[in-house]
Amino acid sequence: MNFTRLKAFYSVARYKSFTLAAREMNVSQSTLSLHVQQLERQYDIPLIKRGKNSFNLTEEGKLAFTYAKKIFSLADELNIKLEEKGSPSSGIIRIGCAPSIAQYIVPKIVLSLKEKNPGLELQINTDIAREILKKVLNYECHVGMIGRIAYPDNIIYKQILKPRFHFISSDPKMNDQIRLTELANYPLVLPERWSVTREYIVNEFHRRNIPLGDCIHCENVSAIKQMVHLGLGGSFFPYYAIEEDVKEGKYRNIEILDDLFLNIDLIYLAKRRKSNTLKSFISTLKNLFLP
Repeated sequence: MNFTRLKAFYSVARYKSFTLAAREMNVSQSTLSLHVQQLERQYDIPLIKRGKNSFNLTEEGKLAFTYAKKIFSLADELNIKLEEKGSPSSGIIRIGCAPSIAQYIVPKIVLSLKEKNPGLELQINTDIAREILKKVLNYECHVGMIGRIAYPDNIIYKQILKPRFHFISSDPKMNDQIRLTELANYPLVLPERWSVTREYIVNEFHRRNIPLGDCIHCENVSAIKQMVHLGLGGSFFPYYAIEEDVKEGKYRNIEILDDLFLNIDLIYLAKRRKSNTLKSFISTLKNLFLP
């Protein structure tokens, strides 16, 4: 049996969506569809009932899904057991994180890890917090570093940072210190709609009954900063993400007097807590960030 084809079918059946399954497997929808079709042709049996607005498994598809779930669950268990036996100074560790964390926090961690474990291979995956959580749950990432969201019971999380938000603007008339109420109806440039930062900021405006101004939504950190520099609006960042730009005079750093903080957590599966590689990673973070 070709396990790439089986994995493709399993992902489609689990998500009930070719789009989501393709995103999880990091392949195009056409490639994913081809894998599933090849599996069906191999046994000359349809596994999926394809409809315009519906998705259902055939009886044979339900049987295949049941066995595929057992197969990949056992594979995950074996992977964990081997990680527990492996050396922390070699192997691979896959880190999932938000783009801004990858840009400003992860390099310091990677440097410290490589100094201690030069044979360790690191793979960095960037995405929004909820997608990183999915990757950790699906064994695609060993750890995640994300802004805090709701976690299921099988996830262990530890706060590694709690930076205060600053406001950046090119407005010369704005005071150096402001209250959030002073940003009522002020034009903003915010991260994409599924961003933890955006959700937190918008919720704080709503919680305080502060009317939001016109918002531009953008998924790219550098593009957000450039739009602020051009005077298209203001935005919110932890100071570590704007320190160098402020020194270069690209925009103004405005202190917000209200308590606006971003909780950044390290997350990993409880089943993985005995992994020697994970233990080494957590030890590095403790030296850098954790109490």
